[in-house]
Amino acid sequence: MDFKILNGLLDPDEREQSITKKVEACLQGYAKVPWRDPCQAIIRELGLSNNIESLDVEQWLIPTPPAEMLFMMTVENIVTFLDSNGCLDYSNQINEKIRSSILPQVPVMFGVDHSLSGGAINAVASEYGGENVRLVVFDSHFDFILPSIRCGLIQYDLETNAATKFTPNDPYIFNRSDSYNADSFLSFLVKKVPPENIYVVGVSDYPPRVAEEINDERVKRYIEFYKGFESSGVHVIRKENVHADLSGVKRLLSKTDKQYTYVSVDIDVCANAPLKGARFLDYHGLSNSDLYGLLGAVRQSLSSSMLAGIDFMEFDVYTAGAPSAGRNDRTYQIAAEAFRRLKGERS
Repeated sequence: MDFKILNGLLDPDEREQSITKKVEACLQGYAKVPWRDPCQAIIRELGLSNNIESLDVEQWLIPTPPAEMLFMMTVENIVTFLDSNGCLDYSNQINEKIRSSILPQVPVMFGVDHSLSGGAINAVASEYGGENVRLVVFDSHFDFILPSIRCGLIQYDLETNAATKFTPNDPYIFNRSDSYNADSFLSFLVKKVPPENIYVVGVSDYPPRVAEEINDERVKRYIEFYKGFESSGVHVIRKENVHADLSGVKRLLSKTDKQYTYVSVDIDVCANAPLKGARFLDYHGLSNSDLYGLLGAVRQSLSSSMLAGIDFMEFDVYTAGAPSAGRNDRTYQIAAEAFRRLKGERS
């Protein structure tokens, strides 16, 4: 099987703490950043050559912007980029690059913002027919959620939770456009890949039963939106499902009648369990051994389905590989081993 590595170095994180971290690290010359490029870190772990395709990203939108770009590093600028569908523009570039210069090789993307995966999946679906593609996404989050729905939840939390982490005078939690981004990109893909072909594995943000008892339109809308995709056919495999019946989930993933399989891994699916190098650490994810086992099950299915594409996304260059609890974080090693397991190899 012929693979082609693609580098997706886009990081439009609008969170103020993330922007502050980037600015401070830049002023220190990024001295404490183990790898400024996740793709380079992983291909070194894999012992691969440096012959990769790269997405041309504006320098203020990469994980480690140069000092001359710091004036652009504001919440307002990044929000403007997101709300004007900047992520969709880059996703379309990934789509075009894969279709024009990578296929029929198998695209393998390592990068940051998960929205780029949509471009790769779109390229594969356009080439082979979305009805023929099974999409398996490993993620702690259900990336179908539109900004207006997410902001509604934040507003509810501000009004009802004394310990909320949000700021009531934040202007960017109101009147946001329903843009294509890392939190919503899967909702745009159901036009290309039928919902019943999509499996989201390791989900930690499934609405709890107590939320269904809340009499608030914003909460109700979130639950209806989330479960609406599930009702339409999307397979939502919660983290609890994996823990309760790992062998059953493996059996589900080890068989498919679809001719092609695309696998997308948001590395926060293992957040706070074996690794700290994900952009979002709001949940305690799966163990790396569970992830390896599940990817091994997907691998078994490839006797009847061709591997059409792979991506590993959402690396945080500031924590991946950095010292953590007295030893270096193993995010890059885990991602590399996960890739080997999907290929049917072991380190």
